[in-house]
Amino acid sequence: MGNAHNKMGDDQQALDYYGRVLAIRERGLGTSHAETARALSNCGIVRHKLGHHQAALQCHRRALEILETNPALGPGHPDVARSLCDLADVYDDEGEYAQALQLYLRAIGVSEECFGEGHPDVARALIGIGNVNMHRAAYKQARECFQRGLAIQERCLGKGHAAVATTLTNLGLAHEKLGDREVALSMHERALETQRRMLGDMHPDVARTYSHLGQTHEAKGDLDRAMECHSDALKIRELKLGLEHADTAYTLGRLGAIYRRRSNYRKAMEYFHLSLAICEKVLGPVHLGTAIAAHNLGGALQRSGEPEMAEVHFLRAVEVLQQQEVNTGTNHPFLQYAAESLDRCR
Repeated sequence: MGNAHNKMGDDQQALDYYGRVLAIRERGLGTSHAETARALSNCGIVRHKLGHHQAALQCHRRALEILETNPALGPGHPDVARSLCDLADVYDDEGEYAQALQLYLRAIGVSEECFGEGHPDVARALIGIGNVNMHRAAYKQARECFQRGLAIQERCLGKGHAAVATTLTNLGLAHEKLGDREVALSMHERALETQRRMLGDMHPDVARTYSHLGQTHEAKGDLDRAMECHSDALKIRELKLGLEHADTAYTLGRLGAIYRRRSNYRKAMEYFHLSLAICEKVLGPVHLGTAIAAHNLGGALQRSGEPEMAEVHFLRAVEVLQQQEVNTGTNHPFLQYAAESLDRCR
């Protein structure tokens, strides 16, 4: 039942079932059994999807430790590679990019040793590295990783698989960031068609593709279509993920950006305030998503004739991004943009 709810995107119901399975396995098999580790992994995956990152990290760390030290499996087992990817996925969303990258690379090494270079497990790690590169604004490298992963998935899983659709929309986002907007639209539309057919209209993955599609329409200047896509994404995310989720905060921010471009600054500020409040709660004060939300709010305040309040939020964005550089050892291009916004406001 947990797997069925997970597939449908009913994450809380899935977590309830997975938690019951975990309790049964710990009681019946012990806390160091491989099946207990797999139950922990399932709980961690769903907790991650729900935005419970610290709880997800705890689950995946425990699972990885069990699998690596199990005499029947060991560090070179395929389940270890999958557990490494699960853990890396959460580190990536937490902004711990160096840690995530290290784990994905370890996963690739194990999967290639077990299966060769053309296996879906290798593709999964490559796509994970692509996501890290997207967050680091290394869009060309991200595109290359997504292309390599997509080629493996299409060959092994077929073009109509839901995992292929997810990779397509990731690749589309990389193309959009690189200015290839028509290519991006084509990929998002292909992905959306597959996801709606395979997963249904109200699945969180469908919301993600609506979000990417809306972002590409924004870049093209088609604000009406962008508003429609982001509104569809918000409807699904509020229903499936709830208000206190980073993905919901992101969609609120995109809707705010559209209102800002339409010079409706008061409406924009409503969405940006909501987005920032959610980011602060679920991501924490020192996160790239929180910095972007603070910057968005600052921009709306500045255009509304409130430069002093705008400066407060621009300064916060700069300080968060500077701390991110210290924590990750990487330079994000958004820092320069935020610093320029702060200079213009002073």
